[in-house]
Amino acid sequence: MDAKYEFVANNEHQFIFRTNNTAENFKLISIDITNLQDPKSWKDLVPENDKDILKWALAAHDNYMVLCYTRDVKNVLQLYEITSGQMIHEFKLDIGMVGKDSCYCDRKSSHLVFLFKSPLITGINYHCDLSKPSFDLEILNEAKVKNFDREKFTVEQIFYSSKDGTKIPMFIIHKKDLKKDGNNFTYMFAVGDLGCSIFPYFTTSTTAIISNFDGVYAMPSIRGGGAYGEKWHKAGMMEKKQNSFDDFIAAAEYLIEAKYTNSKLLAIEGGGANGGLLAGACLTQRPDLFGAVYVDEGTLDMLRFDKFTQQKVLVDEYGSPTDPNFFPLLRSYSPLHNIKIPEGCDKQYPAIMLYATGLCDPDAPLHLLKFVATLQYEAKKHPNQKNPFILSMKTDTDDTSKSNKQDDHMFDDIIDMMSFFIINLGIKFQSYVCQ
Repeated sequence: MDAKYEFVANNEHQFIFRTNNTAENFKLISIDITNLQDPKSWKDLVPENDKDILKWALAAHDNYMVLCYTRDVKNVLQLYEITSGQMIHEFKLDIGMVGKDSCYCDRKSSHLVFLFKSPLITGINYHCDLSKPSFDLEILNEAKVKNFDREKFTVEQIFYSSKDGTKIPMFIIHKKDLKKDGNNFTYMFAVGDLGCSIFPYFTTSTTAIISNFDGVYAMPSIRGGGAYGEKWHKAGMMEKKQNSFDDFIAAAEYLIEAKYTNSKLLAIEGGGANGGLLAGACLTQRPDLFGAVYVDEGTLDMLRFDKFTQQKVLVDEYGSPTDPNFFPLLRSYSPLHNIKIPEGCDKQYPAIMLYATGLCDPDAPLHLLKFVATLQYEAKKHPNQKNPFILSMKTDTDDTSKSNKQDDHMFDDIIDMMSFFIINLGIKFQSYVCQ
């Protein structure tokens, strides 16, 4: 197929589709199915937005459509007229997300109900009566976390400059009365591959960090992800992969310069094939920026990643190490091949914890095993290396586990990670807030 086509609704023989045909950020088109061969029967109903990405569209009450856009990595919900394609109303929402599967509307009903989530909101079900001209939202119900008062916290979005001057969006979550004195424990996490994006969503680890430890939770939307569509993805893949690392490093520098934290209190996590690569590459390129690094799986050997399990599919993302044009590039940032503990009596690598499972495909544990072995070997040459290198290897996890067992492992992993940060960064448990 030449593009993606997703059916939305139809008015008799006029069919409406969401598509990226000649529209990288997607658009809505109207097609007269009685005359498909005539190019004039294909018309733009809602043209492509130059910046916002059209994520989904649903037909609603009589002559309406509900459209969800991604604008600067947060969802925007709008109401359109289905025949003219004109926008009628934009719903007022906080920084957060609305999924298509959690939005309910029908052309035969005036009721619109959708679930809204954010880093501070587990879930709010909103209702709107589309038969009324005001389109006011009312709260049907809200899922709340016991002893967690979201009004005491804030989600801010800032835009910082990367190494080449590109503006990168980042969400920063913390208490409203946070003192920016450079002494706050800060946790930073990012995804930067395969066009994936981190939307502002609720997690128990977020609430634990910002409430129980009075910390800061930061999520930069680096290149290689899908924050601004495929062009953002392509700007951080293949020969441009270094942009992902530069964006993440620049985020750390911003948090330090803006007095949210300091390098001794800044912890980073990287999970999965590319997340682990991200954390590993930033660790080896700028070890001075971080106090602790947690790597949950990951591709750390960029010269042989295509030889094992299913990781050969990642050649389309990184390039092939067997290609003479890509080998030098992959060698330049491969975490395993760039381990070099800083010289000097006051310099060392931050505390590092590597988490691996024995049954994980495509993220083979051999990457982490080779990485920690090399770390240990290099550390013997540097007596000033006092921060620990830890490998946690679990072999009793698999994809066929029951959901409660998976939940147990998830909470165990969070406890392990937070305990690692507490011990090595010296942060203190402030109060038990979330239950």
